[in-house]
Amino acid sequence: MIYSDDKIRGYGNLIILKHDGNLFTVYGYNDQNLVKSGAVVRKGDAIARVGTPPGGGAPRLYFEVRRGKQAVDPLFYLP
Repeated sequence: MIYSDDKIRGYGNLIILKHDGNLFTVYGYNDQNLVKSGAVVRKGDAIARVGTPPGGGAPRLYFEVRRGKQAVDPLFYLP
């Protein structure tokens, strides 16, 4: 994991995971991050508790897949 904090404005508590092949997954609007930067995360590990966006509203997850700095369609990477 490369990032677990709330310093990037607009995402609340945010987690960024680095995967093989210059691929990253981004998880935002977390109520609570359960892992710290630098932690090793494995498939199935709980990394956060779902929260609400910083502006309020219904609880939900912000999810994004990136190849390098470019956002990509997550449907190509999800089972």
